[in-house]
Amino acid sequence: MRLSLFSVLATFLLSAYAMYSITFVVEGISKAFQVSISTVVFAITLSWIGGAIGGFIFGIIADKLGRKKALLLSIFLYSFPTIGVYFTTNIYELYVLWFLVGMGVNGENGISYAIVAELRFTNLRGFAGGLMQGLYAIGSLLGAVTSAFIISSWRDIFLFAGGFSLLSFLFWIWIPEEKFTRKIKMRVSEIFSSSVIRITVLGSIISLASFLYLIPAFSLMPTVLQQLKISSYDLIIAFADLISAIVYGISGYLSDVKGRRITALYFSLGAIISSVLFLFFVREIFPVFLVYAFSAFFAFFGVWISELYPIQVRATGANFTLLIGRLIGGGFGTFIVSLIPLQLNVSLSLDLIITAIVATIGISLMR
Repeated sequence: MRLSLFSVLATFLLSAYAMYSITFVVEGISKAFQVSISTVVFAITLSWIGGAIGGFIFGIIADKLGRKKALLLSIFLYSFPTIGVYFTTNIYELYVLWFLVGMGVNGENGISYAIVAELRFTNLRGFAGGLMQGLYAIGSLLGAVTSAFIISSWRDIFLFAGGFSLLSFLFWIWIPEEKFTRKIKMRVSEIFSSSVIRITVLGSIISLASFLYLIPAFSLMPTVLQQLKISSYDLIIAFADLISAIVYGISGYLSDVKGRRITALYFSLGAIISSVLFLFFVREIFPVFLVYAFSAFFAFFGVWISELYPIQVRATGANFTLLIGRLIGGGFGTFIVSLIPLQLNVSLSLDLIITAIVATIGISLMR
């Protein structure tokens, strides 16, 4: 069972590494293809749109054909296109490949949540889910290290990250088969049935609020610190990433001990307080760490929402609730914040406060 969990976590980390690789070479791509920075960044938006679509589709495949089979397809979809970026000759090829990477990575993520929700160690599922979500921060750090110390060209990071992602096929061998041994008849409409409609609606609200909190916070924080002329901002962000990874694991463990809802509620309330502190005391730096740490209200959400759905629609339901969050929050969250006609640090603060409040309300109503 330990090997199974390690394999799920390792595959999740490799997918996060692939997903974040592009964020460290945007300028290099821009110069190579002679396009603007914003034109390159649109590829990241496309990856989240692809992730919303892919996550939902792979959720259906996982429920119809099995978790492990669907997971294998998702690994194909993010590993080889990541390597393929190395050979791109124009921005449009990058758009297509990175859309596919987004589909594969988010498909893998959603299936992994369902797999963890079905592992036999029922007393540590939240901890495993928290560790998984924290691996996104570690994946980002791996990308930063690769970019800073290993590669010599922007193309190399995709060959490097994509090559390592091929290890996912090895880890896939030890990922457990699903609990059911036959094809289960299911209809997508079942996630809107009277027995689970409350879960679907509230889960979607929490997901949307969470992504609108997380993506702008993690994406815009470096720019905010740069604009405020705060020295060593890159080290601050690296330390904040490490803090979030650790706290995500702690949050997941607490959800196993104290309960999913109450733990998520405590952390979302902490996110509201942290966001207010960030609005007024951002130059003191400590609110930055708090914003990252208390984003852990989302740490075990994937596992939690998967547990709430019956097995025949578990992956479909979980990925549907994540669809809107990935599409709007992931795809357009940073753009929405940038449209607020205020200083970026103030706009980000307002976004964090509002979304943390909405997430808190949704969590409090979840049963």
